[in-house]
Amino acid sequence: MIFFIFGFQSPKITTLKKKIITTVFFAFLCMIISTSLIAQQQVENPGFELWEEIGFGPDTLEPVDWSSLKSSDGGSVINEAIPVVWEQSTDAHSGMYSIKLINMEILTLVAPGTLTNGRVHAAVPPTDAYVYTIKEDPQWHTPFTDSPDSLRLWAKYFPQSGDIAHVIAILHKDTAKIADPDMFNWIAAANLDFPTEVNEWTEFSVPFVYLSNETPEYILFAIYAGDAQASQLGSILYLDDIEMVYHTTGHPEIIQQKPEVYFAGDELVIKSSDANITPLRIELYDLTGKMIFNERLMNAGHFRLNTNLPAGLYQCRILGPKQNHSFKLIKH
Repeated sequence: MIFFIFGFQSPKITTLKKKIITTVFFAFLCMIISTSLIAQQQVENPGFELWEEIGFGPDTLEPVDWSSLKSSDGGSVINEAIPVVWEQSTDAHSGMYSIKLINMEILTLVAPGTLTNGRVHAAVPPTDAYVYTIKEDPQWHTPFTDSPDSLRLWAKYFPQSGDIAHVIAILHKDTAKIADPDMFNWIAAANLDFPTEVNEWTEFSVPFVYLSNETPEYILFAIYAGDAQASQLGSILYLDDIEMVYHTTGHPEIIQQKPEVYFAGDELVIKSSDANITPLRIELYDLTGKMIFNERLMNAGHFRLNTNLPAGLYQCRILGPKQNHSFKLIKH
């Protein structure tokens, strides 16, 4: 009997053990996947589902962890006078809400629909305004220590004639602001422009260009429904589902020996004498951030890729096993 209990297992007991082992293994696998996903940071309230009052009553809400002109550093008098340049919109790509940014009139000027996860520095004219991180106050900063590969979001845009919308994200240390021609404390930047109408929800992606191999401390967004230099009254930008995309492992390195890339007629020419940057992946985006093509090149050397693209400005991205590089190209 003792041998039967300890030396033999019935089919039912064996099946039960298999089920338990399978369940435990599946739970362990889910835990690993979840831990991996958690390790890759995302921005707070990326789908604009959460909203809160900001001191002007229940009709003036801002998305949680984001801010705009009426919570600027200009003080209560100025903030009271500033128009509401955003709305909680039920026209969403996913979930219940998106954010709708609108260029509004203020006195004889036009205030662009503005959104940031930092704080707005109010100024007249609006071209002197900027957004910035306040590292001493958690309300006005977003800690961020990862190194994402790209910024991805969903948008619709209805510009007035000659207007252009901007989405800018920077990874930085200490304090930083946008716009800043000196890029003080910037570690990486992603810049997405909307120069033409986008009349249905469309996915856009733009790479982060790394200026330094330092570890970031914060992420800062500056989002405008119009050109900061000459916003046009009535331009409207909808945004939803902002996401940080991670393709590489570790910190993206800066290419020290840059490949030569240029347009020659309808061909995109890539020249490289550095075998360390192959295999290469070449990505080309138009001015709105839409990917035009994605090609993989296995050997260093001289390549000519037929693109047959119209004249204009494009953003090219080169990905290697250890180095990434992004830059703009003009096709005549």
